[in-house]
Amino acid sequence: MPSNAAELVRILNLNDDGADRYVGGHPGESLLAKVYGGQLIAQALVAATRTVDPGRPVHSLQTICLDVGRHGEPVQFEVERLRDGRSFSARAVIARQGGRPVLRLLASYQPREQGLSHQIPMPIAPPPGGLPLAHEVMAAFSNLSGNEWRVEWSGLDLRYVSGHLEGRVGRTPAVQQLWVRVKDRLPDDAVLHRHIVAYLSDLTMTSASLLPHGPVFGDLELPRATLNHSVWFHEDARADEWLFVDQRSPWAGGARGLSFATVYSADGRPVASLAQEGLIRPLGRMRRQLGFD
Repeated sequence: MPSNAAELVRILNLNDDGADRYVGGHPGESLLAKVYGGQLIAQALVAATRTVDPGRPVHSLQTICLDVGRHGEPVQFEVERLRDGRSFSARAVIARQGGRPVLRLLASYQPREQGLSHQIPMPIAPPPGGLPLAHEVMAAFSNLSGNEWRVEWSGLDLRYVSGHLEGRVGRTPAVQQLWVRVKDRLPDDAVLHRHIVAYLSDLTMTSASLLPHGPVFGDLELPRATLNHSVWFHEDARADEWLFVDQRSPWAGGARGLSFATVYSADGRPVASLAQEGLIRPLGRMRRQLGFD
């Protein structure tokens, strides 16, 4: 994870390699060897957006994750201009690292229009002040120290709503709520904030499908990976102000978990809707504890 807002902006500022090709880098340090999926999603979205009329903001994206990205090696993003119609533009992006395809993204863009409108109200939740911090929760459910997780999450302020993390097997619902924001102030650029919402959208989504199965959140013996991920953008919102994320998982099976989420601004406006299928494949001790061996 980036250590501050400036580093986050830097990794989303891709280098132009000519002919709708772009190159992206990584944060200076990371606790994990593999690249955070939200980074690749956001970088691919940045590449697609570079080729679209600025008057058409992105309204949806769908990705399929093809392979693991690794830190220390740049990622190449190649954009295909699928269509520029009267109302919508469509782009496809393939991300490669060392010649390996690691992610495929489809994105759709639309000028702002007036239309029918409704929304589901934001759930009632306690404010972020005083709620458990991400590194505290991670440390409680893994074999890494709180300080290691604190360094990993230092660029974000991520708070968990209490009551969903007890890990009571068969009794804890697959519901997870959190508040998140980038700690430092970001530039006043609505496009950048939408891209950072895409970056944040991959946070803890797969973990929502783990809650009914015991205290496995953050456990390194449960490898997790994003398989496919979708975002629908509804309204602009600042990523350096509090966003409330309401996550829920209706199903898990076959070493996969399915999760959905709605992202709200602090004043209750729906900002985005999310859907994700993730890999949840227990190993070693955890596999035996769960009775798979």
